[in-house]
Amino acid sequence: MQDKVSLLMEETGCDRGEAELALELSGFQVEEAIKTIGRLLRNIAVVKAKFACPEQDQFGLFLVVANVKTGGLLRSRAVVSFNPAVYAANLDRHWFEFEKHLYGCRLWDGSLQAESLDIEQRLAAHFRDSAACARLGRDDDDAGLAESLAAVVGGALRSPARKLQLKREILDVRQFQSLKADPDRAGRAKSAGRPQKDELLVLKCALQEDVDGVAAEELRAGDMVSAQIVDGRDIAQYLAKLFGGHSDKGPVPVLAPVEAIESGPNGLLARVRFSVGVCGDAIVPAGTKLRVVRLAKGDEAPSWWRRLFK
Repeated sequence: MQDKVSLLMEETGCDRGEAELALELSGFQVEEAIKTIGRLLRNIAVVKAKFACPEQDQFGLFLVVANVKTGGLLRSRAVVSFNPAVYAANLDRHWFEFEKHLYGCRLWDGSLQAESLDIEQRLAAHFRDSAACARLGRDDDDAGLAESLAAVVGGALRSPARKLQLKREILDVRQFQSLKADPDRAGRAKSAGRPQKDELLVLKCALQEDVDGVAAEELRAGDMVSAQIVDGRDIAQYLAKLFGGHSDKGPVPVLAPVEAIESGPNGLLARVRFSVGVCGDAIVPAGTKLRVVRLAKGDEAPSWWRRLFK
């Protein structure tokens, strides 16, 4: 019995009490006990987070995975970007999918590679302290954890990290090591470099009319239309200012390319693209004439990044 306990402790890194329990549950079969111990050791803490720095128009994600028992950091990943679609990431997704999405965000326009690496290094330095790792395992301290991590991120950005949201999970060793994906993972992995459906931010907008313009029925993908963001949400108002669609007198239209048109019972549904991950939907009654700019072959649609930083 004691030889089996010692062998199990050596193979898995568990303590004596955990080894004895695993052997008892597995009928004192060492091979089965090794599998059992993986389910018993719920020592892997995962923190997925997103944050925004409105003063600098920066948005980001980070992931921390640590062994709260040994105090060892297993993952430290981060991305910072000028692209607000980054902040639309879903924190409820599987941590491994979240990590892949984070890497995909690094490929988007506006990604800040140096700042992303700086945050990763600061997080790694912060969690070299075993007490900081152990704190991840306490489920009653989300507010304090968020405050401390906001300070770590803010040190890299030289500006407070506001609106920091985090989701914490505790995994057993087998859950962490197996990385068993859902059936659709393979398909989603192929498009990791672009936002998925659940990360697409769709704003309510209206298209500017023009009595001498193009009939709504003649609208086609690629046309440039004057779109005005009329969405009342805070994020929509912020993005309207960012895209140049807001002035001291209120909302103003901005040029945006038409991405798709669908017929509906109330007219045409036109989707326009403001940036990667940010679209606008407008209902246009049949017979409406719109202000439209059609680009000549070879012309490039104006980039909102250029408008923002010119």
